[in-house]
Amino acid sequence: MNLRSTVQVLLLGLGLACSAAWAGTPAKGSVRVGSYRVERDVTPGRNKVVGTLTNVGHKPVHTAKVSFRLFDAKGRAIGSATDQVHDLKPGQTWKFHARARGNVSRARLLHVEAR
Repeated sequence: MNLRSTVQVLLLGLGLACSAAWAGTPAKGSVRVGSYRVERDVTPGRNKVVGTLTNVGHKPVHTAKVSFRLFDAKGRAIGSATDQVHDLKPGQTWKFHARARGNVSRARLLHVEAR
């Protein structure tokens, strides 16, 4: 076996190992959060964090949930906001609207759960 054949066999083996590892990864890696922002409502204290989450995987996501930490104008944490979707198909993008109570100036993504 020459060097080129040996390298090809090794790369093939690594590819199979990576595929097996990928198959065991949680669905969280199959979703991606796009840009998001705080949208203020005309009614004081009734704001929301809006943005997008896309299923970038090859399988449906049964439940996806986004969670945000909320901050006031002085940078103090004043609460959290969440939203979730069910049955997100591969390639599908969902526009979330996480209700944000209080005088919210900004939000920071805490975590994304996908199952």
